[in-house]
Amino acid sequence: MPAPRLLTIMGSGETTATMVPVHRAVLERFPSRPLIAVLDTPYGFQENADELTARAVEYFHTSLPMARVEVASLRSLAAPASSRERALDTLRRADVVFSGPGSPTYARRVWAATPAAAIFEDKVRAGALTMASAASITLGRFSLPVYEIYKVGADPAWLDGLDILGTAGIPAVVVPHWNNAEGGTHDTSRCWLGMRRFEALAARLPPGIAVLGVDEHTAAILDLTAGRLEVAGKGTVTWRSAGRSAVLEPGDAMPLPAGAAPAAPSPGDATPPAAPAPPDAYEAAFDAALRDGDPGAALDAILALEDAHEAWQGPAAAAAHDTLRAMATRFASAMAGAARDEAARAGAVEALLGVRSRARDEGRWADADAIRRALHLLAVEIRDTPEGPRWGPASP
Repeated sequence: MPAPRLLTIMGSGETTATMVPVHRAVLERFPSRPLIAVLDTPYGFQENADELTARAVEYFHTSLPMARVEVASLRSLAAPASSRERALDTLRRADVVFSGPGSPTYARRVWAATPAAAIFEDKVRAGALTMASAASITLGRFSLPVYEIYKVGADPAWLDGLDILGTAGIPAVVVPHWNNAEGGTHDTSRCWLGMRRFEALAARLPPGIAVLGVDEHTAAILDLTAGRLEVAGKGTVTWRSAGRSAVLEPGDAMPLPAGAAPAAPSPGDATPPAAPAPPDAYEAAFDAALRDGDPGAALDAILALEDAHEAWQGPAAAAAHDTLRAMATRFASAMAGAARDEAARAGAVEALLGVRSRARDEGRWADADAIRRALHLLAVEIRDTPEGPRWGPASP
């Protein structure tokens, strides 16, 4: 029996009863008693690291006795070389590598500086990789520095991720704790960032990068051999790509994107890049989003068209910019007439300001002026300062 190719992403609850059937389904794919490596990096800096590791080991011993369990202790880049090599050897021998909560930024830094990331890629090619919570954030093309933003007050920005999903042909970012509600009186969904900050951040993703949002106590199981994403647990999984969102319930499945990241051609076989879609294709997606009452998808269409503008030449370029300006104006009009949603409005303003800033940087003054006029429809006043544009409610 060939080794499975499974990448399991858990939004939270990785060592609870809810996830036992998910872990079991992974383990049962191996013909003999598999070895799980518990990797402790994400919380390796915490004072209770030993306790967290012991809990994880006990969980697998008690709830999933069909597996053997070893600890791969890779808590710090300052660890002795012999300790690092023992951890890496455990990871290489393991059938399943498991890692969970802690700091995604810390884990990413340690893994990127060691062979751990390459071992993860090997597990995706032949074996199983199960990542939860903080660890899962590192898997994407970009990584979300959640604690720096939520706890320290850093400006929202993406960091480079390990891009293990890219190895599997899936250009995406991972956002666990998608439905978090711990804030009570304030929005902590989207991994504690809240809808407003996350939407502004998502608008800065390059074209073609999808968002995989996983609810708490929920698993997205990517069967790379079958080319299928399956959902298990208590909540939902959200897949956002090209301005469209699919929300999958437990038991649902969807095909994985085929050929999303093909291997680079050899120098002798290089082919020219595909021509961009015509501007009216973006406008059609925009129109459909407005009809569906989906402002997020409408904004995605605007941003995708703006990102593609450099690919056009001559009359096509002029048509693309005309379409961009018209879409921005129509979007602002639709938002101004919709029911008041301050979080959605703020996210739209931040995204449109990004479009305007790029237009100004490139000398596209007509585009920049059109965005300013569109923002005026949202009753927003822009002040250009040495530190960048600032906005607030327009003066009455």
